[in-house]
Amino acid sequence: MTWQRILEHAPFKRRAMPRGGQVDGWFVVLGGRAGMVSIYGDSWRSRDGVTWECASAKAGWGKRCYPEVDVVDGHLVLTAGQDLRTFHNDVWRSGDAGTTWEQVCAEAPWGPRAGHHTHVHRGEILLFGGSVKSVRREFYPELWASADGGETWTLRAELPPDMGRAGMQVVTVGETLYFMGGDHDRPVFQPSWEGRRNDLWRSIDQGETWELLGHAPWSPRTGQQAVAVDGRVFVIGGHVRPPGDPRVKQGLSAEVWCWDPVASSEDPAAWELVTDQAWQGIGKSDFMLEVRDGLMWTFGGDREVASPWPQDHDVWTAPATPVAAGVVEKC
Repeated sequence: MTWQRILEHAPFKRRAMPRGGQVDGWFVVLGGRAGMVSIYGDSWRSRDGVTWECASAKAGWGKRCYPEVDVVDGHLVLTAGQDLRTFHNDVWRSGDAGTTWEQVCAEAPWGPRAGHHTHVHRGEILLFGGSVKSVRREFYPELWASADGGETWTLRAELPPDMGRAGMQVVTVGETLYFMGGDHDRPVFQPSWEGRRNDLWRSIDQGETWELLGHAPWSPRTGQQAVAVDGRVFVIGGHVRPPGDPRVKQGLSAEVWCWDPVASSEDPAAWELVTDQAWQGIGKSDFMLEVRDGLMWTFGGDREVASPWPQDHDVWTAPATPVAAGVVEKC
């Protein structure tokens, strides 16, 4: 699997956890964090990942990091997130690829949070977990659903307590939801190794009930990104525990793992390591991941393991199937 950096310095500046998506032929990147105190409230867009324009320098939702963004019926939908002082529980929507934004829910019934995960399944936005407070962090073991683009919400499930976390990922294969990885770091800026996860859960009833399948062979991590392509699940990067016994300093994964839940009969041990040289071995976490034109695209991301807390504003591509690289025939 060959990774190519198509742009080293995008005009949207360095940032961890940029969010966005694809709409009307645009890649849209918005929000995020740089260093310890810089938070962005802008929206950028590009047709090709190389040439960018600022769609909105000051979006209506203000500066915030760790929101989630989905594309539903041609609209970008932003949920929650935080700035330096406030955790939010509002919902904003854009119908013009990030140029203008409308608040469609000022105070959702789920509590203020950041680090949650949202996923579109059967046309619904599913909102999982997340946390409030940065030092004495409180996690939400719950799943909320919206069928009208974020305007109204219903509680779909009270999740098992351990599923109340941040940094997890959720994908759909067929009609099955898979939930994996994440953290219980407390405080948010210090890794809690015993709270990092590599578990794999599934739901076959749109999230109402969940079954623990087991643990993946990739190490416990947070900030990894996952995507399902043609029935295969890819997990890329993330913050991991480095070799030795570090108490605070984290490591950055450059791994790409692949899993075929149908071919493996959902065996959680059946993940295959495609490469440990994503981004040419740089390693990163909390980047934006999209799939288009047979490629996986990554935008920005976090490379911080210690001061000065570096982030990226580059754009990379790689084949969206390991078979094209002749690496993993099973996937």
